[in-house]
Amino acid sequence: MSDHSDTTVQIQMNSDETSRAESTMVRSASNSGLSSVVVLVADRDPSVTDELATVLRGHFTVRSAYDSADALASLDPEVSVALVDPDIPGLSVHHVIKRVQTDAVDCQIAALTDERIDLDASAFDEYLVKPVAPEHLTATVERLSKRALYRTTLEEYYQIASDRATTDDPERRAELERRLSELDDRLGDAMGGLDGADAYDAALRQLDVDS
Repeated sequence: MSDHSDTTVQIQMNSDETSRAESTMVRSASNSGLSSVVVLVADRDPSVTDELATVLRGHFTVRSAYDSADALASLDPEVSVALVDPDIPGLSVHHVIKRVQTDAVDCQIAALTDERIDLDASAFDEYLVKPVAPEHLTATVERLSKRALYRTTLEEYYQIASDRATTDDPERRAELERRLSELDDRLGDAMGGLDGADAYDAALRQLDVDS
């Protein structure tokens, strides 16, 4: 997979996208251990892929994809956030969503678009209109990564709670209760970086709560 970390970044900025809130999130991303968060970037224009990847590489672990096969091959359980251009030749958003749903890839997906879209009518978790300001890009990816962490932790919490409810082994129950307490703390930490709408969406979007 190609990697062009020396690409010059020329991304347009505007006043809305350079708000103080986003500046704070960018500083937080640099200092909160988010370098372990894996982000996939795939745009139909390789130069755009490189520009976005260069910005994000200062805060996250980044994978760059330059065609549909590369993008799908790069989607695995390590990916927390995928930034995908729906117009990459040969790449259907349904293929991406299906991959996320069927291959244990539980990530947040943002569309890289040329204009605003109706997010509620799409299969995406977020969208970014190109060109994207660096601070807005980084803040959005950080927020999506926290949503991904919240959802995967909540899913694990539900599964362990279900196991605890069905076990008759006192030692096993005690171990599961200890694990639930740890997960409760992790949920609290993840929740601290989200607003109510983000937490609600992260909890309910494609989440199996049968337990």
